[in-house]
Amino acid sequence: MSLPSIDCIYVTEELVRELKNGNPSFKLSEPVPMLRFLYELCWTLVRGELPFQKCKAALESVEFVDGLSREELGSCLADIVTQMAQDIAMPGEYRSRLTKLAKWMADSALVPLRLFQERCEEEFLWEAEMIKIKAQDLKNKEVRVNTRLLYQQTKFNLLREESEGYAKL
Repeated sequence: MSLPSIDCIYVTEELVRELKNGNPSFKLSEPVPMLRFLYELCWTLVRGELPFQKCKAALESVEFVDGLSREELGSCLADIVTQMAQDIAMPGEYRSRLTKLAKWMADSALVPLRLFQERCEEEFLWEAEMIKIKAQDLKNKEVRVNTRLLYQQTKFNLLREESEGYAKL
């Protein structure tokens, strides 16, 4: 089973070759759309065509059309990894590379761990070692907390209410 072919418009073979060679002065000639570039870059990393450590060099070699703040970059990367993690047909080797990529992004402070914890499924977080509690235990805890929040009853002291209420008039 193979991944659907992704037409890489911006992360081309030339860019991958230059990044592998470690050419620090290589820059893409024109600005690119951020989301598309990050999506292509993530797939290139998951397919194993580029080591994770070259990710930062790739980001430095490009200028984005839509302006870029560090927070927006991290948020977009977290969204892309979350979407990729939901693909249940992904082959095992790609899946393990994706979990390693997510862990590397969190460890290298490219994406704040909090963003992955907000957006990813519990199983993926457990696989990527981003949570210490097992996925099923976390789901059970979440259900308990939600149930407590929704169904907690407010208790009234009816004896005190009576003496202070309408009967006192």
